[in-house]
Amino acid sequence: MEKSPDRLWEQLGSLLVPKRKLQVPETVTNERMLHELIRCFETSLDRESIGMSLLFDAHYVIILHPVTYTERLAALPVIVNEAVNAFYQRINQRKTEQDRIVTVASHWQFKFGPGTEFDGRPITPVDVEVIGSLTGTSLENGSTLALEKGRNLKATRKVKNTNVYTKLDLNLPTFRHIDFRESGAFAVRIDPALLAHHEPAEAAPAAVAVLPAPPSVRPDALARLDYYMADQHTEETYWMKDREVVVARQEPDNEPFANYLRLPSPYVSNPHARIRYDPASGQFQLASFSQHETRLNERIVARSEPGDPVWVDLPDASQILLNGAVTLTFKTNA
Repeated sequence: MEKSPDRLWEQLGSLLVPKRKLQVPETVTNERMLHELIRCFETSLDRESIGMSLLFDAHYVIILHPVTYTERLAALPVIVNEAVNAFYQRINQRKTEQDRIVTVASHWQFKFGPGTEFDGRPITPVDVEVIGSLTGTSLENGSTLALEKGRNLKATRKVKNTNVYTKLDLNLPTFRHIDFRESGAFAVRIDPALLAHHEPAEAAPAAVAVLPAPPSVRPDALARLDYYMADQHTEETYWMKDREVVVARQEPDNEPFANYLRLPSPYVSNPHARIRYDPASGQFQLASFSQHETRLNERIVARSEPGDPVWVDLPDASQILLNGAVTLTFKTNA
């Protein structure tokens, strides 16, 4: 069968002028989100470091389309964990014997939120918007983000048309349309030991403010709880002297009780959780009573009723995250 003239000219035209391949939009995978976080971090490390002092962003806001946010929600703790490991690796690859590591914050903080528009630009299901800053003080004011009119944020952000991370001024009201949910908030303590294996353990850089460390062991305590309240940027230590301690929001009705860890944070329930030592098994255990999320080592702890607690084992050196805003680091007093 002879080819029609139209078909012949179409084939000839394709040889002379090749058809442009359609670009398939890149989907948002876990690897891509991790890659964007690492790129943003490396850019801040290059930009913020000065002389022999390595300085970098420790606070990150990640904006996703609502559909993407829902799809990726279960993987966010793993992405955060992998990102922090990569941050440590990049710092130690860069560090020499003469370099000092300067940290403005005490924790890596990650805040994920769903939105369909940011800074006048639509957020589509294939977009990942990452914003990094040295400190979260300018990003947070209790519940979500500071939105005072006219305030600007010095941030590391990817420019859409160049796909390159650079330093930009962002007007904070641009965050107004983003729904920052506490289930997408994570705080991970910056471990000085992982940042300083080129330096003697007893040495501390003179230029860095180092808080006096509490004693690592107390003979009258069963365990130690270091807690960090992200909404207030405060960090304290609580020594567990009773076989059971109640973790609760600070309220007048629980002031008389000696075995309460009272936290002045609106993110904590009253009560939120209980920690106990079980002499029969020799194990520490945790129960959660809050309507808000409680995570143990990145796993959600099922809620139980205060009168009928459901206990889960609490391993040594565990991290407990209350409502995405308060981080407890649990360590037995061995």
